[in-house]
Amino acid sequence: MISIHFASRRVAAFTACAVVVLLLGALDLPAQYCVDPVRGNDLNPGTVESPFRTVERARDAVRGVRSSMTRDLVVQLRGGNYPVSATLRFDERDGGANGYRVIYQAYAGEQPVLDAGVRVTGWQEAGHGIWKASGIAVDNFRQLYVNGVRANRARSKQMVSGTGWPKPYVSFTTNNWQLTNEFYPDGIKVAETAIGANWKNHKDIELVWIGEESKCTWRSHRLLVNSLAAGGSNSTIIKLDNYGFVMTSSLMSRPLPGNPFYIENAYELLDEPGEWYFNRSTRELFYHPRAGEDLRMAEVYVPGAVETILAIAGSTLSNKVSDLVFDGLTFRHTTWLRPSTSRLGACCNQADKYIKGFGNIGRAHKAIFRKEFYFDPAYDYVVDAQGEAEGFKPAGSVEVNAAERIAIQNCRFEHLGGVGIELTQGGNAVAIVGNIFRDLSATAIVIGRWDQDYCGPNEEVCKDDVIANNLITRVGQEYYNSLAITAFFTDGLTIRHNELTDLPYSGISSGWGSWKGMGAWTTSNRRNVIENNFISNFCQKCSDGGGIYTIGIGKSRTDPDTLTSKIRGNYITGIGTGYGALYPDEGSCYYELTGNVLENVETTSHGKWLHLWSKDHHDITVTGNFSDSPKLINKGLNCVVTNNTVYQGSNRPAAAVEIIRKAGLEPAYSKLRLPLLQFNKPEVPAP
Repeated sequence: MISIHFASRRVAAFTACAVVVLLLGALDLPAQYCVDPVRGNDLNPGTVESPFRTVERARDAVRGVRSSMTRDLVVQLRGGNYPVSATLRFDERDGGANGYRVIYQAYAGEQPVLDAGVRVTGWQEAGHGIWKASGIAVDNFRQLYVNGVRANRARSKQMVSGTGWPKPYVSFTTNNWQLTNEFYPDGIKVAETAIGANWKNHKDIELVWIGEESKCTWRSHRLLVNSLAAGGSNSTIIKLDNYGFVMTSSLMSRPLPGNPFYIENAYELLDEPGEWYFNRSTRELFYHPRAGEDLRMAEVYVPGAVETILAIAGSTLSNKVSDLVFDGLTFRHTTWLRPSTSRLGACCNQADKYIKGFGNIGRAHKAIFRKEFYFDPAYDYVVDAQGEAEGFKPAGSVEVNAAERIAIQNCRFEHLGGVGIELTQGGNAVAIVGNIFRDLSATAIVIGRWDQDYCGPNEEVCKDDVIANNLITRVGQEYYNSLAITAFFTDGLTIRHNELTDLPYSGISSGWGSWKGMGAWTTSNRRNVIENNFISNFCQKCSDGGGIYTIGIGKSRTDPDTLTSKIRGNYITGIGTGYGALYPDEGSCYYELTGNVLENVETTSHGKWLHLWSKDHHDITVTGNFSDSPKLINKGLNCVVTNNTVYQGSNRPAAAVEIIRKAGLEPAYSKLRLPLLQFNKPEVPAP
């Protein structure tokens, strides 16, 4: 068995190269403390025989002894459900000391579940195939799970198209990327057969535009109804919160009235098995069971009030939490309510960045569109009164900030209302290895920030992190612009040997901030490696993406030109509505794309194995790749595309077979596929 040893006594530096063969199986170390959610008591001494009941009590016990550590300190969690009603917080008082680690791990053969959900019981028939539960203890939620399967919020059967604007349309104009018109649309007009002016609880209703099918390409949008009114001529006027800002903050992929959308979260739409509706005013939950579901026996959960189950954060960047391991835990049933409670909805700019209105309807912030401000430190993504940049991200069930030498391994992230794991800033030498992510509303892993083009004295880019041997599937179940892995500005990030499948948008995104070549000025995104991943069935909802997508520079402007970021040894198949299996987008430069296999990625529209579409791309080397399609585009400057092999059907060259064989989970992690049978990596000969 191989395990990580962070401390200077064992490993001088925990870097990407130190984790090529790490974390093979769960750690097997003796426990100094034990937690049992069933028979434990926080007044106990915390032994295996007399365990604590809560993780918080074990954490506090560790605080009392860590200064005298002479070996790794292990807290074992017995199997069972650990109810989470508030975020579990770990700071610099909770990590290892004296060259040793603190390890929270599952008891051998058992599954501890950190569960932020609330079980719903007391179901009664309400007629027309619908059942009702009353007295729901949660104020608001956006997800429902029945016997471990996500149910659907009540939604229109077909998409709806608006018939126009509530007031005359005025053409949009631009001036140096900044919108100058004074027309701020506040809603759309639809046929009254789609939605009636008398529908109840109208402020809970959402309109949902989904990527390609809504003509919004890479974006999806959720906007909340503010009011409904009869519009004459058998129409209904829908006024929408934040609509003016969304419509004028970008001229691309907007939720135009004529772009088809769904209407969601109204009792009047509850007409299909598997759909649900929550009446917040009466606290009644309605559900139309699927075939075979008996709600008198079913396990039905809704998220409680917790968005983040586990927060790992030092108090400052100079007081980091360090040397912590979380091994074999399951995280379930988080919520993310900001789209509802802020009334901003969830309108995508790109990937995991959502548009924030700044309370200034219709006026896009100059930092978004003005090139001369974008990378000027004086205007560095100007923040608002809440200390946020001009957008926001979903909450993560695990969030890591101001931390180093942290490992999250052999865990399960499932049935989540937001992101799985999020590393924000100053997350250095963090290993995310051997985990399963499935059924998430948003992205599995988000690392870095989009506002770190420059790092000031109180900022620190995430550095030398490793994402390896994870299985990621069915993310973006609610926010369709989500990816498997999003990396904004990162330094020395390694993403290797992951399997990513059934994705609404791109598989992996690396970089940020390069529209119209602006990324050439950043110093933060560098030394990144994406290798030996298996990516399949991506861009199933949103287009204009790729299996591996980059945006911006792959090195610091102070690095030599030879210090490029690497994309190599990946197997990518099943492009959906994507544009390229390998897609270096705007401003991408200083990347090496070598030794990848790209199959089933040609479509009659945009799909191709390489999408280098603009002269804004430069200094990219594309060599030694294999594809079953000759279709590519290369309009980049100083981009070398050479010595790539095209073959027909399954007649793969031996070198391509070897790349496919090595891509995805390494043998020690193949067991992660067992619960999830939809993975379709082709059989290739054994070496």
